Amino acid sequence: MKVTAFIRQATVKGTPNETVHIYFRVRDGKTDIKAASELSINPNHWNAEKQGYKSRVSLVSESAKVDFEKKISELKTLISEKYYRGADGEWLKTLIEEYHHPDINKRISKNKENLLQNRIRQYAENRPLTPRAKLRLLGIAKKVDRYTEYMKTIMKRRNFGLNVDTMTSDDLRSLQAFICKEVDFYDEYPELYTDIEKGYAPREQSENSLNTIFRRIHTVINYCLKNKLTTNDPFATFETPKVIYGPPFYLNLEERDKVYYADLSDCCRGMQVYRDIFMFQCLIGCRAGDLLTLRKDNIVDGAVEYIAEKTKGHNPRTIRVPLNDKAKAILEKYNDLGDRILPKFNYSDYNKNIRKILKHVGINRKVVVINLMTRESEMKPLCDVATTHTARKTFIGNLYKKVKDPSFVASLSGHTDGSRAFARYSEIDMEMKRELVEMID
Repeated sequence: MKVTAFIRQATVKGTPNETVHIYFRVRDGKTDIKAASELSINPNHWNAEKQGYKSRVSLVSESAKVDFEKKISELKTLISEKYYRGADGEWLKTLIEEYHHPDINKRISKNKENLLQNRIRQYAENRPLTPRAKLRLLGIAKKVDRYTEYMKTIMKRRNFGLNVDTMTSDDLRSLQAFICKEVDFYDEYPELYTDIEKGYAPREQSENSLNTIFRRIHTVINYCLKNKLTTNDPFATFETPKVIYGPPFYLNLEERDKVYYADLSDCCRGMQVYRDIFMFQCLIGCRAGDLLTLRKDNIVDGAVEYIAEKTKGHNPRTIRVPLNDKAKAILEKYNDLGDRILPKFNYSDYNKNIRKILKHVGINRKVVVINLMTRESEMKPLCDVATTHTARKTFIGNLYKKVKDPSFVASLSGHTDGSRAFARYSEIDMEMKRELVEMID
């Protein structure tokens, strides 16, 4: 690889020679790129072999000559050090520009708050979100941080940034492609992931996961549009990855009661506690996040009353669910917890213990689930795929089988009228089909 400085001679006849810019050229195999610098010289003073001033130029001071040739030397060294296979003219132009204007990146990013990741953080801080929802948004902001660093350091786009005023649907597609490749980039470019422990390495992303990520980014863009922080909508021509759900699976009443009455005396205390938490959630149908927030003040006249965190910021309404004898018996066990109604838990341990309990009790009925990577349906034992949300589905699914009134069930579950999520719970099963056919017998 060779770096040279050169000039393009003035060719206009009949006019005095004017100063011309110094160009820099990089040759490496088939690579041959050039870019102009801001250094200039009278072409009559230029020594091509020396790549500097001719020996006897009396019209220019010695200090000016020394400074000029020092800058040429610095630029040649900088280009040699930063050069990489695949570099192009745009890279060379940017590098030379940064040499002449060291603060150029500061000026380009003077409006840093308009970068997508910073608008995401602003939204997370300013909106009434649950701690979990806030963490998820901040996680997306970190993905955008890594994408930006990847574009700057790996793709050599030194001034890159996703500005909400100028980003396009192509930028969103590029971000999506990066997120999909992070599972490989973690090992390929470890310098991008120095703040992530091995156990939290990026995982392969399903279409459903991508849908969630980009719906949240879309929410932030809509927030910016609504608050006149931008007039640009990159989602206008961006197709969000399609989400796919399998039929809802849940414990029927017989299975629920089998878990409720199971003798777990031979199991550790933790499994017994998680069984009670799971059963109580099956009996009131709230989300796990809401279950964590419930206190004794939420128990009013034999019913639990709460406002769902998910809709608190835009459609708050009180959900009231009467407590049956099974639910009351569970609460009685934990009456000594101060203002809490149940022991505190974390989501990961809760999910693991739900599956462990169901396996121990023998709840292994095969259910249809969607493989989110292949988007094909598979049969899995219920004890292998149950989560905290299975408790909510158990409450809703069994209620719907009993009353078959979506609006009534929604009043207990907290779903809004016409909720697409609730529509999944109301799929007609074989038992309901038989009842309908018998009606016309």
